[in-house]
Amino acid sequence: MSDRDDFLAWVRTALYEAELAVHNGDAAPRRALWSRNEPVSVLGAWRNAHGQEEVDELFTALGQMFSDCTSYEFELLAYDVVGDMAYRAGLEHTSA
Repeated sequence: MSDRDDFLAWVRTALYEAELAVHNGDAAPRRALWSRNEPVSVLGAWRNAHGQEEVDELFTALGQMFSDCTSYEFELLAYDVVGDMAYRAGLEHTSA
C-alpha cells in the first residue's frame, strides 16, 4: 500500500470514528489522534488552534457543542500525503 492508501484507510476508519464521537459529545478520541509534539495546529471550519493548549481547548469546546448525533457523513473531496504531512478536505453532513 502507498502512503496515500494508508492515509485514506485511516480517514475512513479511525478518523471517521473520532469525528462521530465528537458529534456525540466525546472529544477524547479526536484529541487522541492529534500529535502531542510541537508544532501542532488545527485549521478548522469553526476556528483554528495553534499549540497544545489551544488544541485542547478547541476539542473540548467542540465536544460540548454536540450531542445525540443521529447521522454523520463526511464527503471526501480531496486528500494528499506529502512526506510527514497529510490533509483532507470535504463536506460534513450531520444531524444532531
